[in-house]
Amino acid sequence: MKNAVVNELISTMREITPKEGNLANILMDILCMSKEAIYRRLRGEVAFTFSEVAIIASQLGISLDKIIGNSMSSGAMFDLNVLHSLEPVDNYSEILARYQKLFRYVKADSTSEVITASNTLPYTFYAPYEHLSKFRICRWLYQNERLRTPTSLSGIVLSEKLMKIQKELIEDLRTVKRTCFILDENVFGSFVKEIKYFAELGLVSTSDVANMKKELLQLLHELEVLSEKGSFHNGNLLSIYLSNVNFEATYTYVEKVGFQICFLRVYSINSMDSRDGKICNYQKKWIHSLKRHSTLISQSGEIQRMMFFNEQRKIVDML
Repeated sequence: MKNAVVNELISTMREITPKEGNLANILMDILCMSKEAIYRRLRGEVAFTFSEVAIIASQLGISLDKIIGNSMSSGAMFDLNVLHSLEPVDNYSEILARYQKLFRYVKADSTSEVITASNTLPYTFYAPYEHLSKFRICRWLYQNERLRTPTSLSGIVLSEKLMKIQKELIEDLRTVKRTCFILDENVFGSFVKEIKYFAELGLVSTSDVANMKKELLQLLHELEVLSEKGSFHNGNLLSIYLSNVNFEATYTYVEKVGFQICFLRVYSINSMDSRDGKICNYQKKWIHSLKRHSTLISQSGEIQRMMFFNEQRKIVDML
């Protein structure tokens, strides 16, 4: 069993090591060890310690549950990314920093791809807009009942650290070589409904609503331009589909050579994720199956694209 675990670890490390890279040199940098010490471990003469395995897994994005054989059972390991501190905004910064590290790991690879089926407005698009971004955080705070929620978005002060991470993450998300979104046709309608509800509760002001309406119209214009081009402004490919069926959650699958991870959106702005191979492949298959019930509107489906964006503007104008 011990040999099987070590062999699985070494095999996985070799799989995800770039062809031009040398595994021993990479491990020397990660573990700060001499080449001879690394080779003794690779030959099985000396066992990797638990802390060494943990460091390697963290740096190389390896799933430990897969290494120890947990993926061979009917179970799978998920990271819930839930609150663990009394300062939820700080916790949110930590979650974004984790995603930033992940996307920086995959974005430079020419094989990198992100596929998302979203039943809510995707973070990639709304995050650059100040009031829309604050509104999502405001809703999240409100649903944590022990927290005091501001009566205006101006009362939410985001730290410079959070603003910096958010800005960099947005850039990293758009640097992935290929991105695909399958959008539920109600994504703008549900967002507008939420804004109206929180306005009636007095948790956002009249000026907040006006600012969000302005930003939603700007977002619609940007999204329409990106759809026509079929790419982000940096030239990386962007495919957008409109789903003809509703789906119950937001699913994301990320991959590059030797690496895959999937996400399920939970608790408003959180996501739980897994690197379990079976789960990732199933989620990838599920998302691709939704394409069969969707219409491509990026560089295609001009009439459907025009009808969709005209309809969304009418919905936003209701604010």
